[in-house]
Amino acid sequence: MTRKYTMKIAFQGESGAYGEQAVFDYFGDVEAQPCESFDAVFDAVVSGTCEAGLIPIENSLAGSIHQNYDLLLRHDLQIIGEYPLRVQHCLIALPGVAKADIKKAISHPQALGQCAAYLRGLGVKPESVYDTAGSVKMLKESG
Repeated sequence: MTRKYTMKIAFQGESGAYGEQAVFDYFGDVEAQPCESFDAVFDAVVSGTCEAGLIPIENSLAGSIHQNYDLLLRHDLQIIGEYPLRVQHCLIALPGVAKADIKKAISHPQALGQCAAYLRGLGVKPESVYDTAGSVKMLKESG
């Protein structure tokens, strides 16, 4: 019996994150491995836990993601491809919460930077967490 091998690709974030979407769009039928940080993505590849990692390095709204350039310089890894991903953020609240009643938005710092002007216009205070999809999970679990 032949067992099918599935390539394992690391990405930063929870399942459902834009990084996971990019993994499947770029690599196709692979196993996406969620990582809590960009450092953890690099660690997964360097250790051999994953064959590759997918990270963002540029953003048309927020510019370069300097942390990831630094990680590329620190590790003996190469960029093997590029995938442009259109990101569309959503302001999500628990059922029954009016937009005018939202006081705080939690998300990855990069996403908060991309939405800073919109959030300021609403009078919403940004709070950084490790992942956009993870912030939705946190909101759901909070009640």
